[in-house]
Amino acid sequence: MDIDLYIDFVYHGFFRLENIEERFAEYQSMAEEAAKDLATDEIVLFAIYAFDDESQRLLYANFMIRKLTVDHYARVCERLSGFCRLFCVGNG
Repeated sequence: MDIDLYIDFVYHGFFRLENIEERFAEYQSMAEEAAKDLATDEIVLFAIYAFDDESQRLLYANFMIRKLTVDHYARVCERLSGFCRLFCVGNG
């Protein structure tokens, strides 16, 4: 299964699930490192996975390192939670 890969919202092509999983681990590690300097009301968003509504097949993965306030993150979740899964880390 090929999955669209985006990095910082820039398209990078189709990749196999194994490559997406490797990239996930890489970005999770970077996010954990970045989370060490967060305020208590911040998180680091490092991945967004989008799924097809009917089949639940993974359509795309978008990797980034974005510091967000918890309030901003909640608003993003409200907009995307119907078809996306968001991955983040905090400092606690």
